[in-house]
Amino acid sequence: MVGLCLYGGAAVALSWNIRRVLSSGGDEHGASGLFEKIKLAGVRTGPVAVAPNKVSVPLALPAGEVSVEDVQQKADKVAQVLGLHKGSVRIVGDPDNLSRATMAIVPQDVLRHPQPWPGPSAPGGSIVDAVVPGLYEDNDPQQLFLPGDKKSRRNATHYVVQGMNGSGKSHGAKLTWTEILTRRDANLIVLDPSKGEQTVGFLGDNAHVVTGHQACKNLVAGVPDAITDRASQLGKWGYDQWTPEVFAKHGMPYLVLWVEEAPRVLEDAATVTRIAQEARSAGISLVLSLQKASFRQMSTDIRSQLGGVWCFGVKDIEDAAFTLSEETIDAGARPDRWQNRRPGCNYLEGPGIAEERFAVPGRTFDVTDDEMATEIGVHQGIRPPLWAPTAKILGLSARTGSTSTTKGTPVPVQRPASGPVDHSDLDALPLPSDDELDALPIDHEPDLDTDPDAELPDDPDMALSGGRPTRKQALEMIRHAIEELAAQGQTAITVRDLPDPKLLDRSRQWLSGVLSDFARQGLLVEAGTDGNAIRYALPMSNAA
Repeated sequence: MVGLCLYGGAAVALSWNIRRVLSSGGDEHGASGLFEKIKLAGVRTGPVAVAPNKVSVPLALPAGEVSVEDVQQKADKVAQVLGLHKGSVRIVGDPDNLSRATMAIVPQDVLRHPQPWPGPSAPGGSIVDAVVPGLYEDNDPQQLFLPGDKKSRRNATHYVVQGMNGSGKSHGAKLTWTEILTRRDANLIVLDPSKGEQTVGFLGDNAHVVTGHQACKNLVAGVPDAITDRASQLGKWGYDQWTPEVFAKHGMPYLVLWVEEAPRVLEDAATVTRIAQEARSAGISLVLSLQKASFRQMSTDIRSQLGGVWCFGVKDIEDAAFTLSEETIDAGARPDRWQNRRPGCNYLEGPGIAEERFAVPGRTFDVTDDEMATEIGVHQGIRPPLWAPTAKILGLSARTGSTSTTKGTPVPVQRPASGPVDHSDLDALPLPSDDELDALPIDHEPDLDTDPDAELPDDPDMALSGGRPTRKQALEMIRHAIEELAAQGQTAITVRDLPDPKLLDRSRQWLSGVLSDFARQGLLVEAGTDGNAIRYALPMSNAA
């Protein structure tokens, strides 16, 4: 009781004052005078529940007169009547009954200052248990889940992490990495194509780290083969997804592939899309971190496969709408209010998290890199080595340490043309010398070996008789088709308006990527969506 009074005595008193205000001024039928003041007469309140720094009020809405969206739009007016800060009131609709909702009121802003880190949440435990990177505003732990769990019917998931520069998403990543590296059955591979050692340096030799643009691209290119191999093994063992039993009986840990500054890896949209579509069943979670998850940065095919969202402060609410669900934003989630002035403040959506928590803000713990590095080192003996077949396919050493943390290009591995990797005699592979790396071909594309100046056919819909067109030829054909549409007076296009990419021996994903590149170059202008396709407007100069 003493601790409660010291910590939240003022919040408790304020909560009871709010309860008194809500309980007064109404009529004998439970209609609230508060809602009459904000022109929502007819809304009735149920029994008010009071907790330290939180008041929960069930609402009954007059059928056909007031909707949940109407009340959500007046949330800040409720706060104004109660004399509270902006964002202190949230309205969450009942998914089973559109005439009911819950109003949550948080009178004091406890996210103003981050709370100290209590240490790893489950050292020596399984990765199937929650990762805890921070606290919600009511001091409940934020929980982030990666593997699936059949007992709770939770699916394995991938995450997108979004936040503007300085919003604290890298600090959140470090806390999550520390959690993963203190579990007994998880592997972690971190890719950072842009910042080098700036973000990942504190990990030292305790994790598999790949830095540099080309090195990250090379590793990502090998991940589909690793997925196929792991999925085949799980199938042979009788599993349709990874479970802790897979590690206990067969030694395959869960794998988290975390990509910082993801847009530089998302250039290979086809490969990343395949990874996102297939990795979960192979015991792999993909985490893509970027500042703005716009259509230009991330294709809709990839985004649709990312079941979890970790959104830190953003510049505009439109930026948050790229990741957070419409329901969460309607319920009061406003990361644009923080921007980068409240580093670490965030919203979490994902499997295993109660939906009513999606719109509740939280903040990551306050901890230094040295403190996390020390804790990771203490638990060094807990971590399993990278599963040997996966290590071989990706060109990494199975064990982390002075020779296995990859700072540069992963070891190139000769992969079989088909079939799984030979799982026998999988010793850790040595890293090549600098001379050996210099001799390796980088980003070789066989289709560029043909004559790039060969004449194109007049008809852009006609396949080339010489076989698969070069990339340059394919791009010219797409440009020509767009020019033809502009000449016919068309002012906007989607991928559906262009020739079937199969005629170019390419995929629809490739064509979507080309249009996105044209938009980055200013040749097209992104103009919303048309069904499930991005719509592009033709600039007036190009149309002319």
